[in-house]
Amino acid sequence: MKRALRERTNCRADSIPSRHGATIVEFALVAPLFFLLLFGGIEFATLSTIRATSHNAAYEGARKIVIPGADAAIGIAEAERIMGIIGVDTLTVTVTPSVLTNDTREVTVSISIPYDDNAVFVPMFTGGLTIVSSTTLATERYDGIVSGP
Repeated sequence: MKRALRERTNCRADSIPSRHGATIVEFALVAPLFFLLLFGGIEFATLSTIRATSHNAAYEGARKIVIPGADAAIGIAEAERIMGIIGVDTLTVTVTPSVLTNDTREVTVSISIPYDDNAVFVPMFTGGLTIVSSTTLATERYDGIVSGP
């Protein structure tokens, strides 16, 4: 009886196919998808950070310019400084109007960032993308505010 039971047990063990190497095959199938999602997530998080910071840099640059006595170079330097904090070094900052006078009523600071030059990895998801941010603020320079009658 014991012998028959032992033979039956051995027979079942021999009939189960070997799983040697199954783990490596499963990893080879799943790893590319995993790393694609991982690096894609990092790339889009970086894109979002650059985009949000560019909005803030345009606003802060415009704030520096609206006060009396400031010129366009101060706003450009401030926007470039803020973008430099997160490592963006390829950008174009424009101030409209470029020459500020006492009659200037509003100032617009625009930032244009080519994402291909500032990507963490190869920008295969965002090829050719340019991030553009702009802020317009009223200046404190003009004599348009009149006190009561």
